[in-house]
Amino acid sequence: MRSTQPEATSMQPQPAATFSPAAGSASGAATNAVGSNFERPALAPLLLSTKSTVWGDAAPDALEPFANTAQDRALRSSTLQRHGHRCMFCGLESLANEVHNRNDNHRDLSEENLMVADPICHRWFHLGQLRKGEGLVVYLPGLSGRDASHLLRTILIALTCDDEAASKDAKRLLNWMASHHEYVRQRWGSSEPSAFAAAVARTVHDDPARRAIAFDGLALVIHPQTVEKATQQMRAELTAHWPVNAWPRVAHDVLNAPT
Repeated sequence: MRSTQPEATSMQPQPAATFSPAAGSASGAATNAVGSNFERPALAPLLLSTKSTVWGDAAPDALEPFANTAQDRALRSSTLQRHGHRCMFCGLESLANEVHNRNDNHRDLSEENLMVADPICHRWFHLGQLRKGEGLVVYLPGLSGRDASHLLRTILIALTCDDEAASKDAKRLLNWMASHHEYVRQRWGSSEPSAFAAAVARTVHDDPARRAIAFDGLALVIHPQTVEKATQQMRAELTAHWPVNAWPRVAHDVLNAPT
């Protein structure tokens, strides 16, 4: 990562999203309908991976499989709308979310292969597209990939807020997460995402379950500047319903919920 002492960026939030997603959304109220959660697909496991190298890929560094054509823009929009802008890995619903290729092949534009991932989870599957300084692979045993993604998102949003105490706490937490790259460097020889991308590429046909075992406890920490624009959007959506100064109360209520 460029620095273990990242500075909070000064960004003005965009207007809150106008769409109204269902439960689990950062910008919409949860539905209370009995059994409503059964209508939503189960979340997929979050695994470290990389984009497949495919002959004819005109944009090998792209995170989404589209060119800037009217047809591709329409396909992107329809994909996001079909899945309610909901990340298939962590459940976040946001206008900042991106289209993800389930099989890592960007030439496969079949409907069943085009899914949705939030900007943080999506980069778990694009280790090879992260340049040096844009991220680190860290060892966080006991913390699921989904929880690591949610924690990092909360930190990145808090870094941009006007609450000085929250921003300082966010810096400390980000540095704590990033410091765990040293365990990976000692054990694997490198904590650079590109090194893990190369390893995944050499075993691309292996059972993903075996890869999950090999990479158990590993997570991706992203430098704030890498997803700066997306963080701005997610912040606007989240704080429209849960202002940063209300987070301590919400955390207290969750941790002390009646049994």
